[in-house]
Amino acid sequence: MNMKKLFTLLLFCASLTQGYAMNAASTGSKASKEYTDKLVVTINGESSPEQTTKITVETPKDGIMNITLPNFCLSAGEDMMYVGTIKVNEIPLTASGLYNTFTTNQTIQIEAGDIPIEGMWLGPMLGDVPLQMVGKISDDKFYTTIDIEMVLLGQTIHVVFGTDDFGSSIHSALSEKQMQTTNVYTLQGILVKGNVEKAHALDGLQKGIYIVDGKKVIKK
Repeated sequence: MNMKKLFTLLLFCASLTQGYAMNAASTGSKASKEYTDKLVVTINGESSPEQTTKITVETPKDGIMNITLPNFCLSAGEDMMYVGTIKVNEIPLTASGLYNTFTTNQTIQIEAGDIPIEGMWLGPMLGDVPLQMVGKISDDKFYTTIDIEMVLLGQTIHVVFGTDDFGSSIHSALSEKQMQTTNVYTLQGILVKGNVEKAHALDGLQKGIYIVDGKKVIKK
């Protein structure tokens, strides 16, 4: 098998990864969460088709996370290269508004995967593998780029998981929240309740007429 050719024409095995991730989340002892999104792998300027897959994130303590990208494999036609499970631990998180950012440069050792395969897992034979990881994470969204240096193969694997649209996502979330809240004024323009849910805007107020969303509302 020509390894460099195989790495040039690549396809991420998302179905294998998804099966592992579901099992890992159910059996892990640490607090963990799965993020599902699109993943693209690029080598020597050629990219794989988008694949939906999962990354597991563990938070062993405040300000620190561990990530697992399980059963990573590449294929070209009928040829398959089973790389293994990529784990990056002790990644420091930096608060940035409604999400955290992270950057880490580490040397890792890729572990064998835990699913049945025809052949061998390549990762454990690669020894020390330099890796750079940059990204953002919130409660419901995870974005990262991972550059993996395969020194023995003379290749750099560039992995992108998710999309870097945190600004628009947060803006949408804030806009939605703002649409669900309002201010309540007296007829004299005095604010009596601020930033309250519309459904409960008049709760606790005395009977009378109030201004809600620019309209007169009668509290009976």
